[in-house]
Amino acid sequence: MTTRLRGSDNFDTEVGQKGAAKAWVNFNGTGTVAIRDSYNVSSITDNGTGKYTVNFETAMPDANYSFTATAGLNGGANTLAAQTESPTVNGVTFNVRTTSNTVFDADYCNATIHGN
Repeated sequence: MTTRLRGSDNFDTEVGQKGAAKAWVNFNGTGTVAIRDSYNVSSITDNGTGKYTVNFETAMPDANYSFTATAGLNGGANTLAAQTESPTVNGVTFNVRTTSNTVFDADYCNATIHGN
């Protein structure tokens, strides 16, 4: 079943459409982590240097979803964001590293979740 929602920005979103993002978030990963904008994300947990958990507002139907994350620093650095633990229906944990494998807090973190 697909439900069409009209947001305050007058942009239509189809909830329940296969292939549409089920959750996404853009957040500041330095200092006190703070969500800039999101959809179906209730909060971010800071688990220590460069390690974050994205917590879903509405649980996924199962943990077999696709997770993609990106991260970066002001001034640029080659970075990698990788899932570090098995996903759950309530959230997913990932860390941010430089290409030389140093874990760090990123200025810009983005995550997108696709699934059923």
